[in-house]
Formats: sequence, C-alpha cells, structure tokens
Amino acid sequence: MKIVDRHILRELVKFALLAVTSVVAIYLLIDLFEELNYFTSRKVSLLTILAYYGYSLPSAASLLYPVSMVLAVFVVYGQLTRNRELHALESAGVSALRLFLPAVAMGLASVVLYLAANEFVTIPSNAALSDLRRYKIERRAPNQVQKRTNVYFVGKGGRVFFIRELELNGALHNFCLSELDRDRRVVRRYDGAEAAYRGNAWVGRNVNVRTFDADGNETMAHYDSLDLSAITERPEDFASTPRPVEETSTPDLRSYIGRMRRAGENSAKEEVEYYYRFSYSLIGLVVVLLGLPLSVRLRKGGVMFGLGLGLLFSFLYWGAIQTSRAYGTSHVISPAMAAWLPNIIFGVAAVVLVLRAER
Repeated sequence: MKIVDRHILRELVKFALLAVTSVVAIYLLIDLFEELNYFTSRKVSLLTILAYYGYSLPSAASLLYPVSMVLAVFVVYGQLTRNRELHALESAGVSALRLFLPAVAMGLASVVLYLAANEFVTIPSNAALSDLRRYKIERRAPNQVQKRTNVYFVGKGGRVFFIRELELNGALHNFCLSELDRDRRVVRRYDGAEAAYRGNAWVGRNVNVRTFDADGNETMAHYDSLDLSAITERPEDFASTPRPVEETSTPDLRSYIGRMRRAGENSAKEEVEYYYRFSYSLIGLVVVLLGLPLSVRLRKGGVMFGLGLGLLFSFLYWGAIQTSRAYGTSHVISPAMAAWLPNIIFGVAAVVLVLRAER
C-alpha cells in the first residue's frame, strides 16, 4: 500500500500544482485585461506591471488553491474509478476510506502551508502591492504633512487620545488623554494646552489631571509643567495610519483589536477577519473531503459531472463564508462563530459523505 499511497499522493500534488498554476494564470490575465487602461493611462513600465502581478500572485493563489485541490481530487480519483483500478483495489480488500488517506494528508498539509504562507508571504505582498500602486503607479507623494488636526488615536494600555492639533516634529496642542479600566470607565483624564516630545519623553504645559474613583467622585490637580510618563507613544505613532486588515500581520491585528476593545470601539469587523485567517486554512481540507466520495461514487455521470458538482460545492462554500462574515460584522452572530460556521456546516457534510462512501 505504501507504493499505492505514494503514487496517489504524487499524482494529487502534480495535478494540484498544475491546476493552481492554470487558474491563477487565468485569473491574473483577466485582471490584466481589466486594468490595462489603468496602466496605459499612467504610462506604467513593463517592469512595474510585472512587479504588480508578482505581488498579486500570493493573494490569487491563496484565494484559488481550494478549487485547485478539488480539481486534483476529481482528476486522480476519477481516473481510478474510470479505469476500474479502484474496483480492483477494493476487490483485493483495500477499503475506499484507506485509499482516501493520501488526499486527506494533502489537505492537512495545505492547512499548515496556508497559515505559514499567509503570514510570511501573502500579507507582506499585499502591503507591498498597496505601496507600489499608491506611490509608484499613481505617483502619490508620501505623507509629508507636518500638521494634523482633530486626531483621534487609541493607544496602549487602555488610553484614548483626542488631539486638536498635532505637529509631527513632536508637539501636541489642546490634547485630551483618557485612561480607561477594563470596564471602559474613565479612571484618569489629562487635559493640556501643549505637550512637547523631549528626550524620548513627553512634557506637558498647563495640564489638568482629573482622577475618578469607583463611586465617580472626581479630584483635579493643575500643573504648569508635567512629565507625561503615561504617554509611551512617539510622534510618528500618532501620525501613522493603520494599514487595512489584509495588510496587517496577525500579531499586530490582535494587538489592534485589544486596543479597540479597551477603548470601547466596535471591533467586530477586525475580529471576524482575525478568526477568518485561521478558519480559512481548513477550506482546502474540507473541499477535499467533500470531493472524495463524489469522485468515486458518481460513476454514471462521469468525471466531468462530478468535477462540476465539486466546483459547485466550492463556490457554495465561498458564498457561505461571505454571508457568514457579513452577519458577524453586523453583530447578528459572534465574530468567532461567523468565521467558523461555514467550516462546521460543510465539515459535517463532508464527514457524513466520506463515511457513506464505504457503504
């Protein structure tokens, strides 16, 4: 059986790589035709276009690899069925479930591969693609504005800033800093006329410090000059704009969600995306489990019929993911449930189909 396992696994990997290469190439070519006017109107060089699609490649592969895996399953196991090799193995006492092990191994490997590739390849590539599009293709100048007004910032440790005017060289004018506890209750508030960043520390001028106890009683103290050790952020931290979720690493996204929670902000969208990163890693395994029993049981319809049905399952799966994400973002269901619900539904269906394939 080891020889059979290696043969099936080798064929699965071969056809999966061939399929993902084909569908990603088609996907990127269609995108190129759609963006051609965008590139020509900005006189983008060929090297820049190649870099653009080089950065787009990991995201496209991440999106389409489940379809490629189910294509490989139907091709390989469909050939075993059509050539009656599966029937011969079953006659020799090898069960269908035993023959499914190489495909299951490929599905499990895809989980680990996706998690690693998404964190270390796809997310950095998305950020590089965004910068390439913004600064090199559209020729936008980096943010050189030396002043910003009405800056709202969620800091570390449950601190919320509102700054009327921020100078990027290290000065705050008319600022308010609120320190919150775990129940998002204000325990201390700093209201200052100015603050300057000197020697890696902030020094405030004309600062009123209000402290609130558990009963809501307030005490206030005024300082002509005050060392604001509570502010650990640097000037550039206030100036930076958080990247979109798809360009943010998982540890940074988790940290950002924690800051939003402590500040009492709505973090449902970010939480759904955070859990989704882990749940999506299982989609390759689930579609493989869905495709295996169909590929060996739909003998009358042929391989192409089973292939079409497998693709239908993949797109239904994708539609369920998008619907569930929308419900999670809208607070209809919890973010964790929104990310994992499609896996639960289709995973149960896949296990039932696999177990029935033995009968």
